[in-house]
Amino acid sequence: MKRKDKIQNALKQSTRYFETYEEREQAFRESVFSLIPRKYLGPKVFWKDFGRISRDGFSQLKGNPIAYISSNPRDCLAFGTPGQVLSAAQMCAQQTDKAISVSTKTIAEAFGIQENLYQPVRTLSGGETVKLAIAKTFITAAYSTRLTIASPFSWLSHDNVHYFRKLFDHYNELGIPVDLLALEGEDSAEPIESGEGPDSGSDEALDFTIFLKDIHIRFGTSFNSAHSRETLIQLDDLTTDLSSPCLFVGKNGQGKSLIAKVLAGAIPYKGIARVGTDENTGPARLLFQDVITQTLLRSFNSLAALSCLNNASEAMCIFEKILAEYSKLYKKANLKESTFGDGENTGSHTLLEIKAILVATRLLEKRYALILDEPDWGLTREASIALVFAIIQVAHDLGVPVILISHKPWWRSIAKSIIHIEKSPVITNNKNGDRFFQIRLRRNGKPQP
Repeated sequence: MKRKDKIQNALKQSTRYFETYEEREQAFRESVFSLIPRKYLGPKVFWKDFGRISRDGFSQLKGNPIAYISSNPRDCLAFGTPGQVLSAAQMCAQQTDKAISVSTKTIAEAFGIQENLYQPVRTLSGGETVKLAIAKTFITAAYSTRLTIASPFSWLSHDNVHYFRKLFDHYNELGIPVDLLALEGEDSAEPIESGEGPDSGSDEALDFTIFLKDIHIRFGTSFNSAHSRETLIQLDDLTTDLSSPCLFVGKNGQGKSLIAKVLAGAIPYKGIARVGTDENTGPARLLFQDVITQTLLRSFNSLAALSCLNNASEAMCIFEKILAEYSKLYKKANLKESTFGDGENTGSHTLLEIKAILVATRLLEKRYALILDEPDWGLTREASIALVFAIIQVAHDLGVPVILISHKPWWRSIAKSIIHIEKSPVITNNKNGDRFFQIRLRRNGKPQP
């Protein structure tokens, strides 16, 4: 058997699939001795878990050190910069006879993050964060007895999957068990087919405009004063008519989410950024990829009242419309409704319901567009497709265009317009060490089937 086939077989044997985010998270939690507080069940459960961990300590790890990457890879990065993260991992590894005798810079180059070593972790893109977590975990193989990874197939674009395979192959060669916890369909590379969407109305589109002019963004300096430098980012000017749903595509780390944050006014920038229909333009509303972080541990009822209009009942009305549209598609696929919680009786709500209420509050306010960043995060393929179609239907009924951000090939077949996003190579100013790069935007028309 060829080496590639052996690795593929090992991957299949190491992967377990789950039908919901909650089931996958519970399995992940059990695999790491319940040492990670559950943020997805609200503040009460989180602080209960946190208190127990504080009291009991980490005694279970003694003599049985484990490596892991959580569904939000930033959760397993404890230091300020990638250089600090990798250096700390190497210091621990050097106490064993399996340590990798290479520099931090060499490891960073092997995983494509050499340009980010002194950049604050909080400013990394999703793809850069994932590559850093993988690089760190590659080093920790020197002292780990096993590795658990949550949703490994949802993070990386096709061009970066080889980093994950390099990590898996490394652990496999060392004979260290690997447990991959995936959601059903997350590793699919097939575009959405007509039978997976609604029976009618799927061809309806909503025209809108994006206007970007003289956009400049400055990221702060590193925590390490010896490598203190700023990063200046410039976006291409763009004025273009688009149709909703619009898809932003690009490899990991190219600036897709950054542009979304500019359009939503979620980060400081210089220049003009507007989106909307006809003369009704302004900032967009944004749903992050990791919605658990976006909740800030607030309860479901608190999330329903997030609108500046403070009208929870109207938000719940939009929420119910989204779930009603979702249920039609989910039942059409003959899938069980395990994605719904028991909120009326126990106050327990699922990730899907949290996504829906956050979208509802954003549609309730004055809105010019709704941006969904990696909308499949935390959902199976079927559930994410049904939810996205439901949100598009409800948003279009309210006259709100929808922008999807994804490196997955799933959404190309339903997009009515596409923006390709690509980052230029980084240029370093030798005088002060500051860095500069440009993000290029290229418009396509309706994609061909």
